Amino acid sequence: MNEKNYYEILEVYPAATTEDIENSYRMLLYKYHPDHNPDRADWAHQMTAKVVEAFRCLSDAEKRKLHNFQIYCPMKKHAAERKFYFFQKKKKKQWEDALLRFNAGVALFTKQKSKAMLKFQEAVGMWAGFPEALYNIGLCLVDMKKYVEARSYFHRVQEMNANDQEIRRTIRRLDELKG
Repeated sequence: MNEKNYYEILEVYPAATTEDIENSYRMLLYKYHPDHNPDRADWAHQMTAKVVEAFRCLSDAEKRKLHNFQIYCPMKKHAAERKFYFFQKKKKKQWEDALLRFNAGVALFTKQKSKAMLKFQEAVGMWAGFPEALYNIGLCLVDMKKYVEARSYFHRVQEMNANDQEIRRTIRRLDELKG
């Protein structure tokens, strides 16, 4: 998933029209053009590249839908704490091992989705009731455009906590993305 918010880069609201996006794009290209910033040429090139990247995403309807999903359904970076009693040392060790895999997946998430997904799957293999890892697997699958598989992972998370409004919104946004 992408950590960048292209709406912020282009200085437009998420409800912006195509015309608003194009106008902002042109204005920002002018503002950040290296000719207008001769004393900060490297910075100007970086900013121009960001603006172009944001425009390419938001001007394409499919890419924009995916970007919206990524913004409003962010990755789970932390797992809920689990309590263990004195006699549950083996379970605590299992949980700690699963948590290590989960954290490794979080670290890989932005750059290497497939490796991150494997780490999340390992975490689920070690600790079956790990909703944060299941959720993140779903996000990896969305990024790979495997929406049906992603939906099944999100539903597994929902089964673990039927009252979770966030997962309901995620499933609803996924349905919007597909449709």
